[in-house]
Amino acid sequence: MKNWTSLILPSILGLVAGIGHGITSHHQQLPFSLSEQVVESVQVNSSFN
Repeated sequence: MKNWTSLILPSILGLVAGIGHGITSHHQQLPFSLSEQVVESVQVNSSFN
């Protein structure tokens, strides 16, 4: 049972954090979605190399 706890607890916390981020972004009317932010940050990091 301990093995399942180590998988389920982080999954639930990640899901709650993702939903919270989505709700916050929607209420603050941010111009970029989470996926667009990740793609933009990856492109900026690759341009420095």
